[in-house]
Amino acid sequence: MSANEERQVLPGIRSILIATDLSGRSDKALARGLLLAAAYGASVKVVHVVDDDQPKSLVEDEAARAADLIQAMVKPMADRLKIAAPEIDIWRGLASVAIAKLATETKPDLLVMGAHRRQLLRDVFVGTTVERVIRTCERPVLMVNLDADVSYRKALAAVDLSQHSIDALTFASRVGFLGCEKLAIIHAFVPLADGLMRYADVEKSKIDEYVESIADDAHKALVHMLSEEGLTALDPEMIVEEGEAVGVIKAAVERLNPSLVILGTRGQTGFKRMLIGSVANAVLRDVECDLLAFPKRTGED
Repeated sequence: MSANEERQVLPGIRSILIATDLSGRSDKALARGLLLAAAYGASVKVVHVVDDDQPKSLVEDEAARAADLIQAMVKPMADRLKIAAPEIDIWRGLASVAIAKLATETKPDLLVMGAHRRQLLRDVFVGTTVERVIRTCERPVLMVNLDADVSYRKALAAVDLSQHSIDALTFASRVGFLGCEKLAIIHAFVPLADGLMRYADVEKSKIDEYVESIADDAHKALVHMLSEEGLTALDPEMIVEEGEAVGVIKAAVERLNPSLVILGTRGQTGFKRMLIGSVANAVLRDVECDLLAFPKRTGED
């Protein structure tokens, strides 16, 4: 979608929370969030968090300046898009904690954030703000990399056949894939017996036949999943590839050049929750398109 295209009314999103740190990265999120609000007819709240680990007078001065800056930015955008001016909320504290808390309290249908600056060693241990929010927040998060004038065209949904990945796909479908016109679904698989067969010196044709059977089973499982969840009308491009999930997803992003990657932040795993330092984290850090992360709710296995 772009501001110059005929507006379409999309279903499924009534409220949007946009987090900004007043950086250029957050400006992209602000513009995209307002554009989505216009497309969905959604209300908007914009939040900025001021670091309170400084003298109180400085905190309050910074908060006042931030509110003025945000107002000066969003009003012309809102007027151009012919939507109501967003509510502006200034919090004090640690950004990731405050944003997640506000999202928990207000329960927006979508939280929009920019791809915050990575800070080398610090991120190795604690992650970026957007990573920490996704890890702790129970609302869908759109991480924005693209300029708002780049229209959403194609979505790539990573699916591991877990219930959570099904829920992520269902949510994306319910909100019209944020306006994307095309959808591809990708599933990565690792044939567990492949290595053993090679070690046992099984002939290559037999190994290839085995891998092909695993891929065929996975494809059938994807088709069954879509049918069971009532998603057959999506008519997506189905991609089943051998390999570790991170590598397969990244290769597909490079090959297909989607506008949007969709994935659940915790998937099928032996642990009760997949830490964001795994598949979701690796994809989150490296993709250059926008990413819609769907969290698992508290109490889910």
